[in-house]
Amino acid sequence: MTHRAEKTQKSSSKQMTPGSLRSKNWKRFLRGPDPQLIEKLYVPALSEAIRYDRCCAYFSSSVLAAAARGFGKLIERLIAMGKVAPKPAVRLVVNEELSADDVRALTEAGDFSGLEKALKRRFKNPKDFLTKKRLAMLGWLTKHGYLDIRVGVMRYGGGIVHAKFGIVSDEANDAVVFSGSGNESAQGLLANYEELEVSTSWDDPFLRYEYYSTRFKALWNDTDSVVHTVTLPEALRLKLIKFAPKEPPIDEPTNELERQRAAMLWKFIVEAPYLPNGAAACDATAMVDMWPHQRKVVEEVSQAWPNGRLLCDEVGLGKTIEAI
Repeated sequence: MTHRAEKTQKSSSKQMTPGSLRSKNWKRFLRGPDPQLIEKLYVPALSEAIRYDRCCAYFSSSVLAAAARGFGKLIERLIAMGKVAPKPAVRLVVNEELSADDVRALTEAGDFSGLEKALKRRFKNPKDFLTKKRLAMLGWLTKHGYLDIRVGVMRYGGGIVHAKFGIVSDEANDAVVFSGSGNESAQGLLANYEELEVSTSWDDPFLRYEYYSTRFKALWNDTDSVVHTVTLPEALRLKLIKFAPKEPPIDEPTNELERQRAAMLWKFIVEAPYLPNGAAACDATAMVDMWPHQRKVVEEVSQAWPNGRLLCDEVGLGKTIEAI
């Protein structure tokens, strides 16, 4: 065996070390909706990670929930590391659009009121199961010092920090880099068509890895010439911590069962009117409850079909609802 072949064999052996990012195969191009990104990028990458740097989108409950995809294994690993785990292990750069006056007040006078108002307007209490569970992960990480968030605004007002990329690093300081559309929004969690390009620090150390590492460092340290980043206002940080559960949330949340249940219910609602006595399904699933006189009118008109009827109730008695 030649020296070069022997060296290649050793390098290949190192790349397949179990329990590291090198031990996995990374597909260069990925696309959403969410399941493919979860299964082929976020979960396998974060299951080996000790650090995660992410430049994502607006600070909102749905965006943060999207950014927390695959965090279950990351939390489990950080707990296992104990005192040697890095803090923060997760750094998120989110964006906000401010007027030139608000940016000037922020940069020159340290006035956070405009920024805090904008952030509070976007951060709403989640209603769906998946968002709540992922925010619980972020809240727990924040409470225990593993997560830090900085907000980026354009230094001269107008526009947003629209770049979307991430760097996942393991204990050997190897990294997986991804960038692309990654439009993390409530819609993007389930439905959006997204495209991401993935590379590794060992296969592409001087182009994508160095580039995105340098860009994130500039954003995080507030040395970028056009973007100004500030620490997340304390009021918003405390609001996020409120979602933190007592026990570490290590199970990756999924709404698959919830979505299947909803699909079954909708299918039944669509088919119900064609079943015996199924006409009542229309009333039961309507957005309003009918008054007795309206119900009587509806029954008479429907029984008369295909003949018509003239609705002549007095003003305010609900002819529109009867007609609908």
